[in-house]
Amino acid sequence: MKKTLLAGALLIAGVVSAFPFRTSCGTVLQVSQTIANNMTQNQLANYLTDLNGETCPQHANSTVVTVIYSH
Repeated sequence: MKKTLLAGALLIAGVVSAFPFRTSCGTVLQVSQTIANNMTQNQLANYLTDLNGETCPQHANSTVVTVIYSH
């Protein structure tokens, strides 16, 4: 029973996994890994830059450099 629950929890964690994204105003957002998996690196950078502008409107018109670390 314990193994079934553990396997189920790992499966759910894999489906609902997210990665943290720190905005220019310091807010940390959890971005769905599924979204990232279906984008190119440039598309993901543009998406995160737009997300930064929506989350931090005071920085929306500023030049924001989005750095993506992947492994």
